[in-house]
Amino acid sequence: MMEDELVIQTEAAVKEDFFSNRYFVSLNADKYVDGMQVAVTQAEADSFDSQGLIELAKDKFEAIGQDCQLIDGDVVKGPPMVVTLNTEARQAILAVRLREASEKVQTLQDAVDLDMATEEEKTSLTAWKKYRVLLSRVDAIAQAPEEWPQQPE
Repeated sequence: MMEDELVIQTEAAVKEDFFSNRYFVSLNADKYVDGMQVAVTQAEADSFDSQGLIELAKDKFEAIGQDCQLIDGDVVKGPPMVVTLNTEARQAILAVRLREASEKVQTLQDAVDLDMATEEEKTSLTAWKKYRVLLSRVDAIAQAPEEWPQQPE
């Protein structure tokens, strides 16, 4: 390696060493912090800035915890954040619950059909069938249900 190349590489390393980490956050519509990034190079800082992330001082960044909001530049512990599920997430939850209920109903129904079911299993079968019907009435596309049907115990 030539001496000039070594000097250039050393100068570049020194410049990187002098870069102070910069701290960025993203916020949701309710001003809850929903993403945190640390820029360790100027290129990363420029990228985070161009994405609309908000830069904070290190002490404010480190004060962020669960359910924190950024209000007028200050980190504030907010009320518990309510997660809003999109249509695809609601449909996925509904599909999993329906599949689980159907598997449970099928197994209990097999016990009844084979005259192997206990009284407790017969009662449980009815409860699981009712639960499955209630799930089938959930319209996960139109809106999130106020409450999901309660799964039998």
